[in-house]
Amino acid sequence: MSMCSKSMESAIRPSSTLPRGGTCRPVAAIEAGMLAGAEIVTGSDAEIVASHCTKDLSWLQPSIDLLATLGTKVIDVHIYSKWGLAPIGAPAGAHLHTLPNLGRNDQVYAEYLATRHHSLPGQVFFLKDSSFHYGGHDFKKYERSAVQMAQELRTRGFSCGRAPPHCGPAGNGSQWHERAVLEAFVLRNYKEKHTQRLRGGAPVNATFNSPTQSIGAWLASVLSQPTYSELRAREVWPVCYGGSFAARREQILRVSAADWAALAKSLSRADNLEEGHYMERSWAALLSPPLPTNVARQLLCHPAVKKAPYSGMLLATVGHHTHKHTQTHTHKHTHKHTHKHTHTNTHTHTHTQRVARAWWRGPMNIGWLG
Repeated sequence: MSMCSKSMESAIRPSSTLPRGGTCRPVAAIEAGMLAGAEIVTGSDAEIVASHCTKDLSWLQPSIDLLATLGTKVIDVHIYSKWGLAPIGAPAGAHLHTLPNLGRNDQVYAEYLATRHHSLPGQVFFLKDSSFHYGGHDFKKYERSAVQMAQELRTRGFSCGRAPPHCGPAGNGSQWHERAVLEAFVLRNYKEKHTQRLRGGAPVNATFNSPTQSIGAWLASVLSQPTYSELRAREVWPVCYGGSFAARREQILRVSAADWAALAKSLSRADNLEEGHYMERSWAALLSPPLPTNVARQLLCHPAVKKAPYSGMLLATVGHHTHKHTQTHTHKHTHKHTHKHTHTNTHTHTHTQRVARAWWRGPMNIGWLG
């Protein structure tokens, strides 16, 4: 199964609409400009918060050893189990916690942030037990190591454990999402059986659907007014898929302990729940500062995915579009004899064309994407 479905790829349509100035810079170029001159933070203590389900954790200690080579000293490892299974391969000295089987990894992380808000280390790595071995599923090739995450934390306050997806001929996905599209995200028609297979074969949960109608409505109902208003003022949000990420203390403290506690409580409604997918798409925005307005608007020249599961995702690049044109001409001539000539010409043109929209107009959300 491809991470980006064929229906997503075929929905990309070329557009001649470009932002002012006539160019739409690649996302990589915009990101490079953002990092130019960024402060590099090195040498910090860290904790690992691991959400354990059924996977072997023997990969944790080698990751800790590698982090030490970058000057990141892991001072504590907290392993939270919701299935009542003793973890295999846990590092020596790790703290083992057993919690009710509610809310999965997102509830674990929010609970930790609420209770440790006033005693946080310099960095926290939030990792699922499947972080670096995704069972052969093609998500595996997008997973990033703890070392890669630590390197990114040096220049950013947040790092995702999974790279944005590559969508074949349609181009690359990016971490950036158009907030106006993302906030309408729902999974009312979510295909649970596939996700249950990926997550250990747990039975389908009849209470999956959230009482709220979208990710935006959920955040508005859970977060304090100042936190929600600050989020909604942003035109572009970063999104981290996969449930593993890292953050620096100063970014965590941008959100109050009361907000983290409210999120943890909401995520305790059931085991497998729609709010977990809402939270997955909210971590990066909650743990990252807002983009400057001019940078957000540069990103918005890229087309946005319209539908789940990648609602609002801004495509980083656009690949090739192949168009096939068939023309049939029929000519009838009357001289001494009547001749009927039929010519059929089939031309296939492959060209690269940038898909974009102007940020000063309304959203041009394309096809399936979303």
